[in-house]
Amino acid sequence: MICLSSGAGLGTMRAMFKPGTVPSRPVTASRLETLLGKFDLVMDLNMPGLVLEGVEITGNAFYGCNFARTDSRKNVVSDCTFELCFFEFSTFSNLTFSNVKMKNCVFGGSRIRNTTFRGSNVIQCNFNGIQADSLLFDDCDLLHTRIDTSVLRGTTFDNCNLKQTRFVRTDIQDVVFRYANQEDAIFNDEGMW
Repeated sequence: MICLSSGAGLGTMRAMFKPGTVPSRPVTASRLETLLGKFDLVMDLNMPGLVLEGVEITGNAFYGCNFARTDSRKNVVSDCTFELCFFEFSTFSNLTFSNVKMKNCVFGGSRIRNTTFRGSNVIQCNFNGIQADSLLFDDCDLLHTRIDTSVLRGTTFDNCNLKQTRFVRTDIQDVVFRYANQEDAIFNDEGMW
C-alpha cells in the first residue's frame, strides 16, 4: 500500500505546488506520490485517467484539479480538502472518504461502488448521472448537492443534512434515509422554472 500523507495539518502548510503551464502534463500515481510527499496544497493539476489502487491520502488540499476518468480502487482519503475539482466519468470502487471537505466538485457520469463518505462535508457538488451501488453517506452535510438523473442502488444516507439536495429524476427505489432530513431535499422539478 502506498501512503501519501502531508505530515502537517492544513493550518501549518509546508508548501504549495502549482504547475507553471496550463494544462500540465498528465500525472501518474508515482508522480502524485512524489508531489504529495513534498506539498500539502496542490492547485490546477491535470490528472485525467489516473489509476490509484491501495492508496492512502491524508491531510492534503486540492484546488482546481482535474481527476476526470480516474480509476480509483481500495483507497482511503482522510482529512483532505477538495474545491472545484473534477472527477467526472470516473470509477470508484471500495473507497473510504473520511472527514473530507468537498465544495463545488463534479462527479457527473461516474460509477461508484462500495464507497463510503463518513463525517464529510460534500457541499454544492454535482453527482448528476452517477450509477451507484452500495454507496454510504454517514454523518455528512450534502447542502445544495445535485444527484439528478442518477441510479442509486443500495445507497444509504445516515444522519445527513440533505437541505436543498436535488434528486430530480433519480432512481431511488433502493435508498435508505435514516435520521436524514429528506423532507428538505428536492425530488421533483415542479415549480423549479
